[in-house]
Amino acid sequence: MSSTGAPEETDTESDVEFEDVPLAAAPKSAPETDNNSTSSVHSVSFQTEPPLWVPMLSLPEQRAEPLRPGSTEETQLRGRLSTGIERINYRHMKSEMGMDGSETRASEKRFENFSQLAREVGSLVDSLWASATPSIQVEGLITLAGITEMALPTYKFDPEATLTILHKFDSIFAALCTGQHPITKEPIPGAAADHPLVTQTQKVRIRSLAETTRYKIFSCLESSGSSSFSELNENGNVVYDDEPLGADAPMQPWLMEAAKVYDQTLMLLADQGEGDDLDGGFSAD
Repeated sequence: MSSTGAPEETDTESDVEFEDVPLAAAPKSAPETDNNSTSSVHSVSFQTEPPLWVPMLSLPEQRAEPLRPGSTEETQLRGRLSTGIERINYRHMKSEMGMDGSETRASEKRFENFSQLAREVGSLVDSLWASATPSIQVEGLITLAGITEMALPTYKFDPEATLTILHKFDSIFAALCTGQHPITKEPIPGAAADHPLVTQTQKVRIRSLAETTRYKIFSCLESSGSSSFSELNENGNVVYDDEPLGADAPMQPWLMEAAKVYDQTLMLLADQGEGDDLDGGFSAD
């Protein structure tokens, strides 16, 4: 499913290498047999269901070690993050108000759809991930994830753009909590039992943000009329309608992914509300 809205000029960074990793392989079709063959082996055809849509996870390569505190590179990263967040908030505010001046530059115009906002957010997320600097990463990611969550009801629901950016947040938060790269499962730079990447306070904030976003996604689905869900239970999991969908209302290919928003993060931080430590992850003082 393609995103709506035409692409416009943005100040994103495009000089980094990305790993594009499909999370589901295409089904293999059964080999055909020759109907005119005299062999006694019967021809058997296998019908396989097409894979449900899953979001792609693209991440730039990380630095070998975190940026040195007080260095020029760290100062520049903080500046880019601050400027980027201000611009996103400004453009989103204009979207909520439905206003734009005739002389407004393309990079400062209101977002016409969620896909445009997601591209701006995703660019900053990639910069933070590539920096491998938890002292800036975690707070920056929490801020950007919060902006994304608050922006969801403003725009028409865009499954591909929405679930892709939320999957990226989920994967990175889980990686920072466990110290493992979400694709290779190798230790990420700076990850060690005696070198915390995420504080306990940050884990509680991340869990609260993940839960709020999951509820809001359900609300957006309901408003868009594209959901077959009836409600969420007390754990934030989807409860389906008892009546099956009719033949004229097939299940959307992204519906199952929508039901798994922030799954990895919530599973890791399930007990954080009670102040318990994570097992098998990297904790902080």
